[in-house]
Parts: sequence; structure tokens; C-alpha cells
Amino acid sequence: MKKFFSLTAILICVLTSTAFANNNIVATYFVVNCRESITLREYPSVNAPELAQVPLGQAVGFIEVTNDDFSKVNYDGLVGYVLSAYIAPNSPFRDAVVVNCRQSITLREEATTYARELVQIPLGAHVKYLGVETNSFYKVEYRGMVGFVLKTYIELN
Repeated sequence: MKKFFSLTAILICVLTSTAFANNNIVATYFVVNCRESITLREYPSVNAPELAQVPLGQAVGFIEVTNDDFSKVNYDGLVGYVLSAYIAPNSPFRDAVVVNCRQSITLREEATTYARELVQIPLGAHVKYLGVETNSFYKVEYRGMVGFVLKTYIELN
């Protein structure tokens, strides 16, 4: 009987340690190299069920590299796996500031001066640089709105 309880205790320890595998965050990484988002998966396979979509630029808690292709991460409390090629220790976005205008600049829906105006961004305001859309426009985020502004009015930090 003692032997049975000893084996049961050992089995419980093994199962518990497997169930509570490493979930300790060791670094902050950011989603990069994609258009909009990447897939957080239940296990390290492109065929694994999807847990969530993680947006471009979003910070995730890096836990560990699991194999050549996948890393284990924590996104908003969900622990899962993403393709390692789509995360990096540096944010793809840069801080930028509005310059070279009198009062404000126009955030537009598309990268053209004929596009619909979304909002006016005041001189000195900080925006998140999301990339170059054309030779004349930057794609930026301001107060949760994503649009386009003329490059001449943005100074990248």
C-alpha cells in the first residue's frame, strides 16, 4: 500500500511539473516583419489552433525559444507560440514629433493631399511613426488613429 501511495505521489509531481512548464517572462519583445498582426498559437506548429491575433508593434512577454521556428510568449495573459521571425527585442515604431508648421498638420486617411482629413495634429505633438508610405508621406498613429502626414512636418527621434 505504501508503495502505491509513493508511486501515486511521484506521478502527481511529474504531471504537475509538466502542466506548469516554464511560463516565466524573461524579456519584452515586439511584433515585427508583418503587415497587421501575427498568430498566437496553442502549440508550436502552424497547424495549431489560434489563440489570438497579436498586432504589429505590440509588446509580448518573451519566455523562450522552443525550436528553430517558434518562441513561447505571453500576450495579454495568454501563453502561446508565435513564429520567431516575427518578434524582436526592439520596437518597429519610433517616436516622432510634429515640426515645421504654424499650428497643426493634417492626418489623412490615405497618402495624398486629396484624402479625407481625420484630425488636426498640433505643432509639437508626439506621434508614433509606422513607416514610409510614399516619398512624400509617413504613416503615423496619433491618439489611436492611423493615417498619413506629409514627411516635411515630422521629425523622427
